Amino acid sequence: MTGYRRSSPNSIHPCAFIIALIMFLAGCTATANIPTPSPTMVRLPTVTPEPPAAPAPTARVIRLGETPLPAPPLTATPTPAITENGVLIASMAQLGLSAEPYAVLGDPAAPVTIVEFTDFGCAFCRRYHQLTFYALVTEFVETGKVFYVVKHLPVTSPQGERAALAAICAGEQGRYWEMHNALFANSEAWQGDAASAQRRIDAIAAELGLDAAALRACAGRAETKAVIARHVSEAHALRVFGTPVFFINNRLLAGAQPIEVWREVLAERGE
Repeated sequence: MTGYRRSSPNSIHPCAFIIALIMFLAGCTATANIPTPSPTMVRLPTVTPEPPAAPAPTARVIRLGETPLPAPPLTATPTPAITENGVLIASMAQLGLSAEPYAVLGDPAAPVTIVEFTDFGCAFCRRYHQLTFYALVTEFVETGKVFYVVKHLPVTSPQGERAALAAICAGEQGRYWEMHNALFANSEAWQGDAASAQRRIDAIAAELGLDAAALRACAGRAETKAVIARHVSEAHALRVFGTPVFFINNRLLAGAQPIEVWREVLAERGE
């Protein structure tokens, strides 16, 4: 082939280096049935402030721990909509996202909303969950500065959708976050076969004191599977095809960033 020079066995082709770098920065990405390649996503220098508005009324507070910390006075922010379908924040609506009934933490009237697209089988998502998530909750969610929302984008593991369905169905029993945490603690289970994954989910349900039969029935319903399909559709509309990806109000942050990066980004927001 004219003009082609064979690389030596020990050389690294420049294209291979670039591809490896993009995969490292983007975290976990889908490997099949992707309509377009994953965009290169980098940390933006700032987040978009909300426009001034009248002070929001006292809103329902959703907390992670058994003894939540009291929230300080809230800054002015658009009033959140708390409907029968869940909580819908103004920045979520601007992004075309639907309301969330279970996968939410904090005060909906907080000045900053973080929406995470995640996959329980994604190694980068698990790294973020283990090394950053709890610190972010303690410093920003439990102090009333951030409202946190999770959307499911199961694109990297064979049983990622099964795990996401289990989380949503645990939410129906009031235990979304307990299941969420347990699923990340067992992320290797979502890389195998369906039967093994279901046995692990059943075991987690028993450990959490959930109704395993109701959990299975919920996961098998078409309307529950439609929730995952809606999350995937919302992600693709935003050109998000990998995980973890975060929207801070309506600005994007990609990858398993350490808590130091989150402190910097949220400090730029003035929180």
